[in-house]
Amino acid sequence: MTLSGKTKVLFMLAALSVLPGCGSGGKSSGQAENPANNNQEPVASVIVIGAGMSGIKAAKQLSDAGLEVTVLEGRDRIGGRTWSDRSWGKALDLGASWIHGIQGNPIHALAQSLNQPLQEWDYDNGVVYDAQGNIDTQIDAKIEPAQEAVMGHGMVLATFNSDATIQDAVEAARESGDLEGLTEVEINYMVNSNIEQEVAADADKVTIAGLVDNDSFDGPDVLFPQGYDALVSGLGQGLDIQLNTYVQSINYQNAKVTVGTSQGEFRADYVVVTVPLGVLKKEVIDFIPALPEEKQAAIHGLDMGVMNKLYLRFPEIFWDNSVDNIAQASELKGHWSYWLNLSKVTEKPVLLAFNVGSYGAEIEALSDDETVSLAMAELRKFYGADIPEPTGHLITRWSQDPFSYGSYSYVPKGATSEMREELASPVLGKVFFAGEATHSKYPSTVHGAYLSGERAAVEILEEVRN
Repeated sequence: MTLSGKTKVLFMLAALSVLPGCGSGGKSSGQAENPANNNQEPVASVIVIGAGMSGIKAAKQLSDAGLEVTVLEGRDRIGGRTWSDRSWGKALDLGASWIHGIQGNPIHALAQSLNQPLQEWDYDNGVVYDAQGNIDTQIDAKIEPAQEAVMGHGMVLATFNSDATIQDAVEAARESGDLEGLTEVEINYMVNSNIEQEVAADADKVTIAGLVDNDSFDGPDVLFPQGYDALVSGLGQGLDIQLNTYVQSINYQNAKVTVGTSQGEFRADYVVVTVPLGVLKKEVIDFIPALPEEKQAAIHGLDMGVMNKLYLRFPEIFWDNSVDNIAQASELKGHWSYWLNLSKVTEKPVLLAFNVGSYGAEIEALSDDETVSLAMAELRKFYGADIPEPTGHLITRWSQDPFSYGSYSYVPKGATSEMREELASPVLGKVFFAGEATHSKYPSTVHGAYLSGERAAVEILEEVRN
């Protein structure tokens, strides 16, 4: 079927890689040597803010190098946007779900080192329904040449206009006649399934240039039957992690950095800030002195997408259990347009729905009952009015989460991918930054977060040695 993961998006945009200025790489390094090899010298201290993948990776690498490390986490759990719920007896990932491409991916290597079982996901094993609930076996083949046309127009537009969006490319293809023969519903399905479902933002907000700069790993995507958060937990073993410690201020104007929190003040030589971009945009942390103007411009220039999940548990399987992916060319773009059959992963009758971008944020205002009712109305179009009611549900509302304010970052109009590098840059050799939004090559991914934590750790170790 058309939707085939983040690697599909990058494959579609591969032709755009010839654009000038595209393809910046992120720093990475292996394990650093211990700079504290003289016991008579004081050991450098570091506070890591945030216990997601980037924070835990930075803390682990710094601790292994002999530094004194404390991790401060506002939530009552570690993992950040890797969050696995086990209330149904099986792990269900409410945040990150996949390793996107396992070949050379450090997250795959981490999973193997922790003996975590993985399950390859087959994006091609699926079915597409039309807006009336009938199976449409022709739509993918029908939109394939239209996708190629949109890519071509995108190449031209982005060459001359860094603010050109995916929607601009669609409109250019429409004006040239390349989308003739497609209905508006089919065009919207093409855009939503191939772009919006991956970047978690609307096509008229996402710049083509911002997507082109992203890179990917080869190989299949895989899921975690035992939960993605097992990786963060395994990596964080032995670290000093203070939960329920909400950071309110970072004062870096003195020799020691002082971090004000809901549990009092903490001091260290260095600080690594790994909170999501959405938290930085809300300015809930007071930086003293204020961050440099260039960094503030990057924070407010980049943006956060929204990908929300609805898990439904049923008393029995009433759908075709041989199908893994269930898509819909919905009447309204992106409304309940992508589902996963997770019965093979969870060994339970569970379906998972994704809603992204503006609609994903819109439904956060609904009650649980209202959300489930909308979802069931769609399923009844596919499977009939007599299907059973769900016996349980799990709902995310990521744009309202005070520890993330969104799902992951993207480059909107008015911003550039270079802003990620500015976001990552240290301030005065004391305040360092990590997180998926700070990685120029692999943003919006767990492996990008991991590599950014590694980079920040290396930067601190270099500062200590100097």
